[in-house]
Amino acid sequence: MTSTSTSATTEATEATEATDEALTAPAASDAGAGWIVGIVAMCVLLTVANTSMVNVALPAIGDQFGASAARLGWLVTAYSLTFGVATPFYGRLGDRYGLRRMFVIGLCIFAAASLLAGIAPSFPLLLLARALQAFGSAAIPSLGIAMIARVIPSERRGSALGIVATAVGTGSALGPTLGGVLTQFVSWRMVFLVSAALGLLIPFCLRHLPTGRGGQLGPIDWFGGVTLGATIAGLLLGIAGIQREGLGSPLVVGSLSVAVVALGLTIWRQRTALSPFVDRVLVANRRYLLLCVIGFCAMAGNIGTLVVAPFLFKEIHGLSAGETGLALLPSAVAVTLLSRFAGKLADRVNPFMLMTGGFAVSLTTVTIMATLGVGWSAPMFAMLAVGLGVGQAFLNSPLSTTLTRTVPQRVYGSGLGIYNMLFFVGSGFGAALSTAVLDSRRDASTGLPLYTGPSEYAEFSWAFLVAISAFASGLVLLRFAARANPAMPAIEQ
Repeated sequence: MTSTSTSATTEATEATEATDEALTAPAASDAGAGWIVGIVAMCVLLTVANTSMVNVALPAIGDQFGASAARLGWLVTAYSLTFGVATPFYGRLGDRYGLRRMFVIGLCIFAAASLLAGIAPSFPLLLLARALQAFGSAAIPSLGIAMIARVIPSERRGSALGIVATAVGTGSALGPTLGGVLTQFVSWRMVFLVSAALGLLIPFCLRHLPTGRGGQLGPIDWFGGVTLGATIAGLLLGIAGIQREGLGSPLVVGSLSVAVVALGLTIWRQRTALSPFVDRVLVANRRYLLLCVIGFCAMAGNIGTLVVAPFLFKEIHGLSAGETGLALLPSAVAVTLLSRFAGKLADRVNPFMLMTGGFAVSLTTVTIMATLGVGWSAPMFAMLAVGLGVGQAFLNSPLSTTLTRTVPQRVYGSGLGIYNMLFFVGSGFGAALSTAVLDSRRDASTGLPLYTGPSEYAEFSWAFLVAISAFASGLVLLRFAARANPAMPAIEQ
């Protein structure tokens, strides 16, 4: 990146931030900001931990209700579908009716649904409660970050968002262990009842989170919202189908067809509606669009690697599920320990430099996995996976910080909602494509160029190619994003 382009980028970003600061209330005091960041981080930690706790409890749930693996899979699919569809709606409603209001509504739904799941007497009711959990938790990440960005000045925002990223890492690290302990020594129901305790934070939310209505007072384009939701639902259902039934199954073909038709309607509505569901200021913002795709690539590469690693540990090294969780724990700990540090750095140096380093470390780590690591011992491979955690720490916080400095504050909810939606879809895409490649290359005797592992396990080399491609794409797109000036229409100036 040339010094000229970096200077122009910095000036454009500063101009955008200066414009946005004039549209919002004064920054919160240090104590007030601490409450806001703490509440959001705790909510994020518990909702992230809930996801991994439930995954660990699935076998026990199956024993309780006599549910097959296919039926249990719907507990995961229902959550993914509902979360992906609801996220952009919360963002748009938050901009219209107020971020705190929609955040608290989502928190109430999540807590009530967790309680319902914990006492559910039948599998269908548990499935409904799980979907309601996702409907509630969809409000938390994007609206929480939007509130932090609105009250904390730009120069201190990276450190605050680093705390939230630390909460994500902590939830990911604690979830499997806590879920296993609760399921084994108490009951799988405690996994949900512990999550219901998040409702205890509601009074603190009402007291400490920032009030105020959003900046968008026009009508909501519900038709455009429905078509966008159908696009995401079709895409996520198709991705889930690829993992279970293969690319050519009727479920996959039908779901992806619905997604394509709905996408066409969404684009048409975006062009013709007077006030489309996705604000045109976001669509016109080139840097924002690139950052959304970069987030998609980062998550696809990360989850694409993490979903293949357990198969490698089991098939090559014979590790149990618990041992595999311990092997991947150092990577999650790396995210936890480094995320706040990366966020603080994003306040002091060019965050694009940090993200470039994060992608470079992630890409290098996965490339070594695909060429050399397959033949390594389990402890050595586990230590190599720490590089993935380091890379993610230097991606997530700076990426969120840059995003909040790129979009106008009046559309923070919508902008972060769309971003988190694509972030979530990226995880599903990476997992589905990586496992599909792993299955399709089972008979391969050679891996990628420079592959030195055992020939009978060459399919793992090919499976890591998905993550390599995702990280490499993100690294390239990052260069374009750094040079792109956020498009700011006259109405925002």
